[in-house]
Amino acid sequence: MGKARGIGEGKLSSLREQRNLREKDRRMRMKHLFSILSSYVSPTHKLPVPQLIDQATAYMIKLKGKVDYMKEKKRTLLQLGELGNAYQASFLQPKLSIRSRHSTIEMNLIVDLNMKRVMLHELMSVFEEEGAQVMSANLQNLNDKTTYTIIAQAMISRIGIDPSSIEERVRTIIYGYIMF
Repeated sequence: MGKARGIGEGKLSSLREQRNLREKDRRMRMKHLFSILSSYVSPTHKLPVPQLIDQATAYMIKLKGKVDYMKEKKRTLLQLGELGNAYQASFLQPKLSIRSRHSTIEMNLIVDLNMKRVMLHELMSVFEEEGAQVMSANLQNLNDKTTYTIIAQAMISRIGIDPSSIEERVRTIIYGYIMF
């Protein structure tokens, strides 16, 4: 009987070890997935998992709202036919200029007042998320145009700022409002 018990215990021990390894692999996989999610939601700050999930959820809801808005706008413009084309042509196409020198970057953006308003804080958050400290931000309405100017400096001058990444993200914000 002592031998039979020893053999059974060996199997239980082996099953327990396998279960422990599977659990360890599962935890490692979840940690990796949360790390990826964190890089999208909050690339500059490490957040606790509950806050990370809250921010990811809020971000997804915001994106869904933008998609719904764009779908509705597209539907409206398609129904208008030729009037839709005239409506779109009446907008001043946004003009974006980004200049970088040493560890400083300056963005100038001019948009039509008839466009859905681009929020200054959205543009500033792009700079901050890309590792820049906003030194000045300005919004000015003149005639039928809105001008945004942001001057920022790299938080870590040795690393610098990637102007192309900032430009791509700013264009996504701008054209997210007018494209369909």
